[in-house]
Amino acid sequence: MNWIVVTIIAAFFQNLRSSFQKKINKDVSTIASTYVRFSFALPLALIFFFIYFRDFSVLAEVINQPGFLIDVTMASIFQVIFTFVLLYLFKFSNFVVGTSLSKTEVLQVAIFEYLILNEKLGKLGISGIVISTLGVIILSIKDLKLFLQNIFSKTTLIGLISGLFLALSIVYFRSAALSLENFNSNFEKVISTLLFGLLIPTIILTIYLLLFEKKELKKLYDDKYDCMLIGIAGFLASLSWFYAFTLIQASFVRAVGQIELLFSYFSSRYFFKEKVRITEIIGIIIFIFGVTILLFSRIGLN
Repeated sequence: MNWIVVTIIAAFFQNLRSSFQKKINKDVSTIASTYVRFSFALPLALIFFFIYFRDFSVLAEVINQPGFLIDVTMASIFQVIFTFVLLYLFKFSNFVVGTSLSKTEVLQVAIFEYLILNEKLGKLGISGIVISTLGVIILSIKDLKLFLQNIFSKTTLIGLISGLFLALSIVYFRSAALSLENFNSNFEKVISTLLFGLLIPTIILTIYLLLFEKKELKKLYDDKYDCMLIGIAGFLASLSWFYAFTLIQASFVRAVGQIELLFSYFSSRYFFKEKVRITEIIGIIIFIFGVTILLFSRIGLN
């Protein structure tokens, strides 16, 4: 399946998962809400893995692949750190500046893919990523004056750091999937990587909740049906992201995947009938222009 189609599917389900999460965010802590996206998707990954491979004996073969366990563990830890950094960012009154700059994750993915995986981008590809990222940042800015006033603030640094950890997790997940050379099918690599990519964060966050937010687990039980919806959407989103990562460089995937922001934008406009700001229109145009350049650069590579 074309990587662009898979990426758009991933972005759609991620936006759907985020929409479901907004409902339980009112009842539970942000850490508990984050825990749901992993823990309630994990049973689906286990079932899917068993149905596909018929048993779990292949797990030994997966674990014994050189570098896989290290890469997937690193990716999972970086993903959890990213979550904690992002939560810390929300404590600041001007957190919007930092969250806007966390969108530089795509640029950082391109850098780490080169440093870690030795995967290069052409000048056209780099230009497309830079332009599309600029468009996303402009689209996510709610108050331009506030953004400019706080561009050199602490939240800017925290936003860039959160993007850094997200970028690292993405690159290491891709590295983990590609290290499974004993599998001929990309889909088999994805299923295996996804299982561990959900299992490890679930273990880490379960320990955290048991130690520091034990009461939140009871609240999650009360919202179990909403949590199941989050788990289903999260599983489908992660499955699609991981599959896209095996088809092409993650920087391409994440750049096109920023279309999730457009899904969120249009859904909010449709449901809440909010007025359109000129900066949002400019951001969308710049984003589309950047992605178009990116896609043309990919055509040039083929």
